Amino acid sequence: MLIRADSAEHIGTGHIMRCLTLAKLLYERGISITFISKPHKGHCLDEVRRAGFKVIELPVTKPAEYEGSWCPHAKWLGGTELNDAEMSLAAIQPVTLSERVIVVVDHFSLTSQWHDTVKEALNAKVVVIDGLADRALQCDVLIDPNLVLDAQKKWGAKIPKSTRLMIGPEYFPLRGEFTQISPILRKSVKRVFVCFGGMDKDNATLFVCELLAKWSETLDDPVSVDVVIGKHHPHKQEIITFCGQHDIELHVQASNISSLMSQADLAIGGGGTISWERCMMALPTVILTIAQNQVAQANALEAMGAVVYVGDFNTKCENLKEVGQRVINVLEDLRCSSDKLNEMSAKALSVMDAYNHAQPWVDEIIS
Repeated sequence: MLIRADSAEHIGTGHIMRCLTLAKLLYERGISITFISKPHKGHCLDEVRRAGFKVIELPVTKPAEYEGSWCPHAKWLGGTELNDAEMSLAAIQPVTLSERVIVVVDHFSLTSQWHDTVKEALNAKVVVIDGLADRALQCDVLIDPNLVLDAQKKWGAKIPKSTRLMIGPEYFPLRGEFTQISPILRKSVKRVFVCFGGMDKDNATLFVCELLAKWSETLDDPVSVDVVIGKHHPHKQEIITFCGQHDIELHVQASNISSLMSQADLAIGGGGTISWERCMMALPTVILTIAQNQVAQANALEAMGAVVYVGDFNTKCENLKEVGQRVINVLEDLRCSSDKLNEMSAKALSVMDAYNHAQPWVDEIIS
């Protein structure tokens, strides 16, 4: 099996990390895996190699800010998608492939042109992981782990009629550590978990740490705070310094995120793939979106009562003061109302009601 995904400061680490989890699940089923990826600035391919998987690195033929126009996230690719497909095919020639090739694609810059080119050249089964529905896809299986009210309305015009749809959080490749801890419903805010993913280029992490430090000073019984960042976080040193000065527990490249979540009473973070991990741990969350593609999911989770969505965070935001005050207002509200916190916790857990720890859908994509 081949997996085409990228990570970078401008992309984040979520695509690679969920594909890495999927790769481990497939490996347990006897499937050989090779990743194809570009070493953009801030990539996390060392994590893939450390897990024992082969990585083929493609050259970044254009800078990350390449202004492609074939789809909304074209500029993420660092080159054209046709060139990317051709380089991918050329690079895998030395790799021994089984008679039946499966290609998993988790990349917002790649469209039906890439899928068609690779599918035809390898006679491959193409599996796409995507939640945006902002471009045409050519795939045999589509995995959209988001909350979707009307799959046909969202995807009907973007995929072939024959595509097998796997829609909903139950199709998210959840790491094994999240099956080892029984979730509990929260009743009070004594510990806060902060994580905006591995990259967080605009440094929402530090923004929230500053808010929590000031808020905690006003409390008779200050809350404890755990902050998680990736080892390639572009603002790592600033965060290390601030946390050291304010008695905030910082975890760099943590390997025990499920444990940290289980110990927390409330999370503050983005609206990306970590949402499903927080829900599995019944962890209520205050969401600040750090990318436009997180907004729909944040709204859907708020509609279910699992989170409070306080707005967008980026360095160009003109109302950061108001966003910060909304965060504080939610903290105060939940700290004073154990019933609200408990209800949010239960609603978060209910998001994952259909999840099966055996993850039988993995067998379906290789059948």
